[in-house]
Amino acid sequence: MVGTSAVIESMSSAVNGKEVADVRFDPTAVVPELVPAVVKSEGVDAAVNGGGEEQEREIVLGRNIHTSSFSVTEPDADDDSTGDKEAYMASVLARYRKTLTDRTKYHLGYPYNLDFDYGALTQLQHFSINNLGDPFIESNYGVHSRQFEVGVLDWFARLWDIEKDEYWGYITNCGTEGNLHGILVGREVFPEGILYASKESHYSIFKAARMYRMECEKVGTLLTGEIDCADFKVKLLANKDKPAIINVNIGTTVKGAVDDLDLVIKTLEDCGFSHDRFYIHCDGALFGLMMPFVKRDTCSSAS
Repeated sequence: MVGTSAVIESMSSAVNGKEVADVRFDPTAVVPELVPAVVKSEGVDAAVNGGGEEQEREIVLGRNIHTSSFSVTEPDADDDSTGDKEAYMASVLARYRKTLTDRTKYHLGYPYNLDFDYGALTQLQHFSINNLGDPFIESNYGVHSRQFEVGVLDWFARLWDIEKDEYWGYITNCGTEGNLHGILVGREVFPEGILYASKESHYSIFKAARMYRMECEKVGTLLTGEIDCADFKVKLLANKDKPAIINVNIGTTVKGAVDDLDLVIKTLEDCGFSHDRFYIHCDGALFGLMMPFVKRDTCSSAS
């Protein structure tokens, strides 16, 4: 088992060493040496990088560094009889609500819309709602909201000018899950295909490559953050014998760059890739909802 002893050693140092914080931990303080330990193993990256020979890959091991997020303790069992448990939990939730209010007020760095109110849905929180499986297939689990899920999918299909009988989908938990599923479909279509993604693509794209043991080529980017099709062409020509699976960004995480889908397709065609030898996944987590309202749309060919 590669790296087992190092994992145990790392866990031991985190528990017994100075990195474990006490209840007075200050999350704003500077904690030194946050970089996890590095363990080297041989050959495990060969499939991902496509090399025939064994290569070295650095495996980064996480550390259990305590923060204030883990400071809530479970009440004693006998608190039920005294009523102290309810009072304690009420105080915990009140403090947590105050923390969320403060953090929301000064929230920066993530492109989230914080202007929402789920109060109208409170009445539904008493039910174990679960949309198991394909939303277009009747479920044997009766407590679901599939009629709303399919309604949302229909709304987006109309927004993107997709005919009702020409699409399939489901509502994911997050953008990462959407990328994992989209790349998985590409891998199912082309098991031997190479994944191409700009270096400024979301980390979940490269996570998918590792999870599915796919050969992956990181493509350079322009100053704007969009994919550099000149570099893309070089990498395509070096791998003409294998199908191409391409991630096209509709808004990168840091720069909000939108890849030129038409130019990506033209580059594929110029390199001799017919339409039955490439698969394109568009990551629209950031701007996918906005692009239909933009007059000059560089991803107008998305399908």
